[in-house]
Amino acid sequence: MNRLRTAQYIALAGTVFSVLGWITAYNFSGDLGGILLVIGFITGLISYLFGGLLTAIKMAGGIAKWGWFIAPFPYDIPTFAFSFLIAIYAFIFLPIIPIRKAYKESMYY
Repeated sequence: MNRLRTAQYIALAGTVFSVLGWITAYNFSGDLGGILLVIGFITGLISYLFGGLLTAIKMAGGIAKWGWFIAPFPYDIPTFAFSFLIAIYAFIFLPIIPIRKAYKESMYY
């Protein structure tokens, strides 16, 4: 549980860096936004090393299954893949979401 608590703080820092990176990349010129995004990305990956990676994969799979069931047959396969990739992309740059869920789940066991 201490690992997930540490991962939570690291994921919070990674999320802050990612959000600040997106804001500065689109509103200002220069490389500061890209640097902040890289720092947020690396910090997010480090937080997943402490714990919560399986929770992120399960959550992304749940989002992808929603894309699988919402579309009719010929379109459900690309919708599944697209929604899975979008979920993974979001969890890389917003790691606090699955890490916080993993922390809450570990408190109940």
